[in-house]
Amino acid sequence: MSAIRCEDEDLTLHARDSLYFSLVPLPAVLLGAALVSDVLYWLTAAAIYARASEWLLAAGLSSGALAAAEGLIRYVAAGGVRPSRACWMHVTGNLLALLFSASNLVYRLNQDATSAVVPAGITLTAIVVCLLIVTAYLGRGPVSDAPFDEADDWDLI
Repeated sequence: MSAIRCEDEDLTLHARDSLYFSLVPLPAVLLGAALVSDVLYWLTAAAIYARASEWLLAAGLSSGALAAAEGLIRYVAAGGVRPSRACWMHVTGNLLALLFSASNLVYRLNQDATSAVVPAGITLTAIVVCLLIVTAYLGRGPVSDAPFDEADDWDLI
């Protein structure tokens, strides 16, 4: 590798980063929408919400698999990066969320769509959303306190 980088490489890396950061929130949004759809089914008993939850689970599971593959590719491409404990907890939580989502989808596809939502389906979906909230907190990275390190107490007043 040379130390000189052309503009095309920077553009490719920027496009790849934007693809990764676009893929990451998509499964969380789809699985959160599945929880909303489950709650709407619970409140209204309209079968369309049960079917919508199945589709949202499938879309969240497939986009989550894509995001996980992209994250694995980025990790392998980084080389000698050693992940922290929080990173491993983030990865493990996201994989658990994907496994719970897969089991939820398989359960729903093997049952009648309307009887699979309450109580097992909605419980599994709520567990997945809670896992995603925890892993999002763990995955947000270290917060920099640089502006506050330079300031005195008098500068803050």
